[in-house]
Amino acid sequence: MSSRGQIVIPAKIRQRLNLEPGTAFIVLGKGDTVVLQRLAEPPWKEFDALTSEAQRQGHHTDLAMQSLKKVFTKLRYTR
Repeated sequence: MSSRGQIVIPAKIRQRLNLEPGTAFIVLGKGDTVVLQRLAEPPWKEFDALTSEAQRQGHHTDLAMQSLKKVFTKLRYTR
């Protein structure tokens, strides 16, 4: 590892994994093990599912916020 924290991935591994300059990774560390996981766009089918889940959670959060507002309003007027 260089003084700037850079590492070299051997050429044979880069070729086998089709890694090119600019490939993005997430770095995970546990104990004395470091793992580089390539970041990639999810397939469109997965993306659609993620979008649907985000919308569902957003709707759920909005409902939760509305419920909290009702509780706060009720508490204010019961004092």
